[in-house]
Order: sequence, then C-alpha cells, then structure tokens
Amino acid sequence: MDKVLGHFDAPAIRALLDEAGVLAALAERGFGGLDVDIESGGRALPHIVVWGEKIGQRCVLLDACVGEAVVRPSFFARAGYQMERPMELAVVHWVREEDPTAAFVPDRPPLPLQRHPGLGVLRRAFRVLVRMANDLHKDGVANVPKFFHDAVIFLHSRMFLFLDGGEQGRFEALQRDLRPLALGDASVALAGRCVRDGFGGLVEWMPGYQVFPLSAPLTAYFHSGRYAAEVAEALHAERFSYDGVAVARICAALRAPPAALVA
Repeated sequence: MDKVLGHFDAPAIRALLDEAGVLAALAERGFGGLDVDIESGGRALPHIVVWGEKIGQRCVLLDACVGEAVVRPSFFARAGYQMERPMELAVVHWVREEDPTAAFVPDRPPLPLQRHPGLGVLRRAFRVLVRMANDLHKDGVANVPKFFHDAVIFLHSRMFLFLDGGEQGRFEALQRDLRPLALGDASVALAGRCVRDGFGGLVEWMPGYQVFPLSAPLTAYFHSGRYAAEVAEALHAERFSYDGVAVARICAALRAPPAALVA
C-alpha cells in the first residue's frame, strides 16, 4: 500500500483531512462523493489526491506531493550559526487546490498557471501537513516556491521564511520594489525576465527552501541575531527595478482569449 512520508496511507490522511475540517469545507461548497487517494503510478513521489463530484462532474480538488529532506549542520555553519544536529524537513514539492466548476471574476484574475479559482481550504490542509510532520518528529515543513507569488502566499499564510537569511532579505527587497505591481503581475515580471538588480543584471527566480519551523532548534535559528542580521543586510543592500511596459505586454498576452492568441 502506498504511503506518504513512508507512514500515512489514504485512510489515515482522510481522517486527518476530516479532523481539520477540509472535507466539511468542500461539502459546504457543494461537492459530494469525496475520495482521498494516494497516486504514485509514474511519479517520483506519491501524491495526495482529493476527488469530488459536483453538477455531474467528477474532478480533482486537491493535489499535493510531499517528500523529505535533511539540512546538514554545515549549511548553518556557513552563516556562522552552530546547529548541533541535522534538521529533518517535510517538503511540499507541489500543491494545488482548485474548484474546476468555478470561474474567475474580473477583480480576482488568475495567478500564473492557475487554471481555476481556489477553494479556500489551503490553510486547513496545511494544518494536516503540520500534524503529519509533528507525528514524525520533523524539525519543520518546507517548500520550494515555484513562483514569486507562491512565496508571498506561504509567507502570509503561516510565516514561512527562507532558510538562508540573505535569500529572505532579497525576497523582502523584491516585495518592497515590486509592490506597485499586482501579485500575479510581479510573478510574471520575474518569470518573464523583466526585473533587474541594482547593477542592471537580469534577476532570475531561483529559490531555495522556504521553511515553517516546528522544533525548538530550528525555531531558535530563525529567531537568532545572526539570521536577523543577514536578512537586514540583504534587504538594505538590494535594489530592484522592472520594465513596466514589458510586464504589461506579457500580462496582456497571457490574459488574451485563445482566439485572440491565434489571430
């Protein structure tokens, strides 16, 4: 039987989702026939998949891939911080929650690669992941945000911080300097190579681990003076600018209806 993190099978995950209120929230949105599967065929890691039915349509509502990683003490030593043992993390490699039966509204356009509006259950689903990580005595939950907007969402939802203090400072500088743009447009600006640093170089979005700490040692690291100093130094040193015309052009092309793109 397939298991996530080598421990949790589909019935166990369903029970955790039920306890966290995820299944009830989906039912309130009109979905029935809720099933929780673990799918691993042709995948490097098993995926947690939640299925539901609405208006005669059966669809995937939640798809998440969770793995594991270990961060050695040598990583922290490079930043001048002494960590006594390796930090073990549960890693979210992929997560998507969406309502395929809903449509976007003008004042809430889709984020890059978002096919359908969300379901509003991501916070509850995260509580399930934290429970799983705690049960396995992990030091934290991590993700590698594929887009800038992913990192912002994880930061605001549960205070995920980049493991590298310098990277956290650069991320905060990007937030500061891209603030005139809508969140989705800021992601497009980075993905479309429309952002430059203070030296005129193109900025690429190549993130490391963004982490929500669980254990005392990892929490202490994020609260340390050394980590705070690295964040502050990078935030003060980094400056970013963007080509607004290029961003607007790319965003318009992405939002154009298919017929317009063909024409």
